[in-house]
Amino acid sequence: MKKVLLILVATVFSFSAAIADVMVTAGVSANTSGFAAEGKERNYGYAGALTKTTIEYGAFKDSYSSIFAEVGNGTVGFGISYVPTSIATPENVNTQVHSQSSTTDEKVQVNFDDLTTLYAIARLPKWGMYVKAGIAQVDLAITEDHGSANYSNTDTDGYTIGFGFEKDAGDTGLALRLEFMAHEFDDVSTNNGSAAGAADANVIDVSDMIGATATISIVKNF
Repeated sequence: MKKVLLILVATVFSFSAAIADVMVTAGVSANTSGFAAEGKERNYGYAGALTKTTIEYGAFKDSYSSIFAEVGNGTVGFGISYVPTSIATPENVNTQVHSQSSTTDEKVQVNFDDLTTLYAIARLPKWGMYVKAGIAQVDLAITEDHGSANYSNTDTDGYTIGFGFEKDAGDTGLALRLEFMAHEFDDVSTNNGSAAGAADANVIDVSDMIGATATISIVKNF
């Protein structure tokens, strides 16, 4: 997916050279997002038999910054946005009871890193409104604080669609945007280094990943 994004970005910015009256836009954004998904964990015993399945539905929100750049003709265009910081889930603590006098806390936390989105934008003739749609890719860095598992990092691809409003600040070339986007990501699976059916394997599957983002941006048009 990263190679596809890079190829599309190169194509878009090369194509922009052929457009008369090219407008280049750059901006910084403050975002607040909410994400939700269903998680399933499968635990296998020493003989490779499935011993426990846990299914939970969870949600979280986080605030973060992003940057973006666009090229177009003032009505339609293409852009790329990048989140240079992590979007972090809360730490999940699961207390494991081994005996009446022995327990351990298993802690897992996930960072969504390097969220990159390539999108198309079309401005509508009224109220400074525009619509956007694009494809996204993000790395999932899994941090655990216990000895029973060491989950592999992974990544996922997704889609986004939404709308916004842009208000020019006079003749300064600056503008303010207010935007609302919806997201959907592909299912992902990871394990503790042992695949399903192997001895002492822990397998985690995450599905139905969706999200929504509200964004305020400061924009400069060139």
